[in-house]
Amino acid sequence: MYDEHNEQAQKESIAKKQAKKLLQNKAAALLKKGGKMVAKVAMKAAFAVTKSILGLLSAIGWPYVLILGGVLLSLFIIYLGTAMLFANDEDSLTPEGKELRRHIIAVADSTVDMSRPEQVPYRVPHELIMSALQIYDSTKHGKTEKEAATIMGKALAPIFTYKELEGHIETETTTCVDGSCSTSVTKTPFILNLLEHVEAWDRVMQATFTPFTTDWVTSTSSSTSYETREYIDEKGEVQYESYPVTTITTVKTRAHTFIPNEVVTEDYTYFDRVLSAPPFDYGQNDRFMVEAIYQATGGEIRYKEWLTGASMDGFNGTVTPGSSVPMEFMQYYLAAEKIYKVDWYFIAAIHFVETGFSTHPTMISSVGAEGHMQFMPCTWLGWSYPACKGTNGYAPIPESIKYNPLEVKKYGGYGIDADGNGKASPWDPKDAIFAAASYLNKNGFSKNIDQAIRAYNHADWYVRRVKEAAERFRNEASYTPDSGSIPPLQPGSFMRPAVGPKSSGFGYRSLGGGSFHAGVDISGQGQTNIPIVASADGVVSKVNTGCPPNGFYGNKCGGEFGNYVFIKHTVNGQTYETIYAHMRKVGVALNQPVKQGQFLGIMGTSGSSTGIHLHFEIHKGHKQGSKNVLNPELFISF
Repeated sequence: MYDEHNEQAQKESIAKKQAKKLLQNKAAALLKKGGKMVAKVAMKAAFAVTKSILGLLSAIGWPYVLILGGVLLSLFIIYLGTAMLFANDEDSLTPEGKELRRHIIAVADSTVDMSRPEQVPYRVPHELIMSALQIYDSTKHGKTEKEAATIMGKALAPIFTYKELEGHIETETTTCVDGSCSTSVTKTPFILNLLEHVEAWDRVMQATFTPFTTDWVTSTSSSTSYETREYIDEKGEVQYESYPVTTITTVKTRAHTFIPNEVVTEDYTYFDRVLSAPPFDYGQNDRFMVEAIYQATGGEIRYKEWLTGASMDGFNGTVTPGSSVPMEFMQYYLAAEKIYKVDWYFIAAIHFVETGFSTHPTMISSVGAEGHMQFMPCTWLGWSYPACKGTNGYAPIPESIKYNPLEVKKYGGYGIDADGNGKASPWDPKDAIFAAASYLNKNGFSKNIDQAIRAYNHADWYVRRVKEAAERFRNEASYTPDSGSIPPLQPGSFMRPAVGPKSSGFGYRSLGGGSFHAGVDISGQGQTNIPIVASADGVVSKVNTGCPPNGFYGNKCGGEFGNYVFIKHTVNGQTYETIYAHMRKVGVALNQPVKQGQFLGIMGTSGSSTGIHLHFEIHKGHKQGSKNVLNPELFISF
């Protein structure tokens, strides 16, 4: 916590720094050089400006509006200059503007190997490079615009990791000569260089590779030759006669190969890390500004939404479902969550809504959807299969094709052979559950949960029902951190809420007074997955989950606490309220009863925070500012 004077000074400093950067950019010069712009380009730019300014103000907080008011005109020029620079009509640019634009496009192309189709989708957009350049003070670093663009492109270039796997062609040759047969087997190896991992500015791709053996392909050929043999005739004379010799050759071949399963997750960690580090050193507001400018060019970016995500994906420990979810399926939900980055309770909710956890009598719908998670045959195999054209998704497809993983890959379907038995079947629970998670992932679950669910059924009522079930399953479940990752219990008193060293104690921060610290801080020492647990039995009295995981000094989100949990307790007849602040993820809901040592969430650095830690407070009765606050060290040894 910080006093108002320091807070206001910090806010003004941030705003002044932002204004200075805005006025130093080169967009105004580009606008001046650009010449006339056709009316339609100007209208598009104006619309983008209005939308992006509103988005920017929302991103950085309305308290900044008055402070930033003096620089909004410069912001308008930035947006207009950017939109103009990248308009389709290059006639609106001067030769200098065209040359710079072409250079930036060349830089963007160089961020991947354009001759490798698997890399092209991860190319850094040239609009993003230009957007980030708006804030980069190239003159301060002694760089030209072109040199600055090159630096930016290299910094944001995706990182590709390939994996070499060896497969082989198995050939079985059987040769029969007049009914006498012999068989030989040969194996011809081949090397596959497969893309395994990509860290791009806006996403992460991780591929796994499932061994797969194709069906035998058989070919048969026959030939007849003549063999001369001698014999003794009735007169005892040697005679010669030609006899036909038939040779039948059967060649069977099959490939032992691998099927890649790519999981793409929206993730701006790379974007965050690159722009936060030298030579850019962009602060949080700078990065929000880059996002707003990029949106003005028509680019798709959800950086702020990503920051505020509250998924429990990544929890290390045991998840025990409530009575509503059958335990038999949890292993599949959790395994699919880990791979496809879709929360297990949403997968379970789809399963519940579709087939009542596989209890429907036939598990075949009136329109032909089938299996545990109700996939239409054409969605499972792929809509490019010829018989699927012009249908509602149902087509009579032979099982030898529909359930063949190679055929699924060929036709672009969602079927998955999750258990590695060589068959991708919607009637296998693991295959079906993994396919449903993959479907949600590929339909943008990490960007827009509602949109991904709607893609499953295309109905608003369906989205509402799935989300209601998911929330119920999430709240009913209990999360138990791995053994050794939480402190020992202290029945009848308060326990330490997290492991780690004390980084700041209770009281005034300096001998002369200074700001008052109303709790104890426990450092995460840079680790990002430290569980926080309830210090005593109680009931969750307050929850906040909407703050970005990366806070900064003076951030007011959550009243400076960021993402937090309040719990009311009765210990030895006395009522207390404890506070757990700056969390990265929150795993409990309002009014939920909790036991001492029960998982509450994951340590983070949200709100007014400069590093990963837990801020922990104890209040007698309930929190009333600092009126009833107690020193946690009176109850707990840190």
